[in-house]
Amino acid sequence: MPESRLYPARLSFLGPKTATETNARRPDVEEHRVLGPSFTTMTQLKDKIQNALDESRMLILGAEILLGFEFTAAFEEGFKHLSIASQNLNLGALVLMLITVALLISPAAFHQLTEEGQDSVALHQFTTHVMEMALLPFAFALGANVYLPAVAINGTITGVIFGVTITFLALVFWYGPVLLRRKHKDTRQTVKVMTSDEGQTVAGHTPLHDKIRQVLTEARVIIPGNQALLGFQFAIILQAGFRELAPWLKWIHLACLSLIALSTVLLLTPAAYHRIVEQGEETEHFYRVAHIMVICSLPPLAVGICGDFVLVVYKLTETRSAALVTAGLMLSIFGVLWFGYPWYRRNRAEHLIARPA
Repeated sequence: MPESRLYPARLSFLGPKTATETNARRPDVEEHRVLGPSFTTMTQLKDKIQNALDESRMLILGAEILLGFEFTAAFEEGFKHLSIASQNLNLGALVLMLITVALLISPAAFHQLTEEGQDSVALHQFTTHVMEMALLPFAFALGANVYLPAVAINGTITGVIFGVTITFLALVFWYGPVLLRRKHKDTRQTVKVMTSDEGQTVAGHTPLHDKIRQVLTEARVIIPGNQALLGFQFAIILQAGFRELAPWLKWIHLACLSLIALSTVLLLTPAAYHRIVEQGEETEHFYRVAHIMVICSLPPLAVGICGDFVLVVYKLTETRSAALVTAGLMLSIFGVLWFGYPWYRRNRAEHLIARPA
């Protein structure tokens, strides 16, 4: 067997690489080279995708806490004592956090709808870009939520100082490394895109074990948001602000609560099915069940979130048209991120050509 097949990546101190060694690369890895005393690191595509999904779980766990607070705040007794600016800021933070949640959940929809559970470079790139975008509204929503207790404790100036400081620190820690990476981009060679021998982007065939692991991870990405919303929806019924709502708003809330509960049941179904029916065995049929349950859980989740968003907007504006239009726009954002864009990518001719037969 040629040496290039046994050692496709040779460290620089072992001597110059031959042309054969340079071209011999594994198709399921991405190669990074650094000038100077160099070394090569290779990460399998399936591991990169799993890491991205795990990182999405970390972000969604933080987002759910703020989302629950922002939904509940408008119905608390002390909320009416806040200034109009603070109330509007809470609404703005809620909008930003809903966008964050929509972005963080969108890779699950992209993976199951566009890639049909297969690993691909496009999925990894999409997940990375989505997480980069989600951190921006997350940072500003976090700063807005810190502003509210600070202004209640010691006035507007204190609130601005704390809110701006937290937002600034979040942006520095989250985006600072990105800026440094781009600044020093000229010190390293261009990252090699994972391609097959024919030059096409590699996608699938993902082993069944990895497909099941990833779809269950994607379910765990979505479930925390459901938990936060269900907690808000059950608790709000006992608050004084809810009793003041018009009957039609109470019916909307009941419908939304039912939809979120349905979404939660669907997301928990794979776990029950795996234990009871499959006895813990990994089968293609179980993957199909989990795949369908994750996809089917997203429409009731989107409608349930945006329906309760109607309550919050109406509570602040007391205008039915404003509440319905704003919620409709938010629902369209969820629809585009979770279904529109994945279906668009799935049906693109270029994407279909790139997918292996």
